[in-house]
Amino acid sequence: MLRAVSILCTLFALLIVVDAGVAGAKKNQMVKGTIKSVDASKDLLVINQKVKNENVDRELSILDSTEFQVTIGNDTKQVTGKNGLRLLEGKEGSSVQVKCDKDVNVLRVTVKAKK
Repeated sequence: MLRAVSILCTLFALLIVVDAGVAGAKKNQMVKGTIKSVDASKDLLVINQKVKNENVDRELSILDSTEFQVTIGNDTKQVTGKNGLRLLEGKEGSSVQVKCDKDVNVLRVTVKAKK
């Protein structure tokens, strides 16, 4: 009986520690704004984002694994990496949403481009 209580207490303590670790983990973040500039040669996307009452430019480094979903009119293209940046060249001012991980690595870019 005493052994069963000891095992239950140990399991309960382990559950608390695991739960605290999960709660402390940072979540992915979403950046919304408009495209300010694109530089495919440097793998760089600059977004103009409104934060409270001011506009802030965010420079985002694009990885080879970054997924792009670009919608122009009724046509939607899905590509990765530098090919996605090339699709965005000349689309400054278009609406963009960027999903980043906790380390601000760009995971996915979704764009609704102006024609």
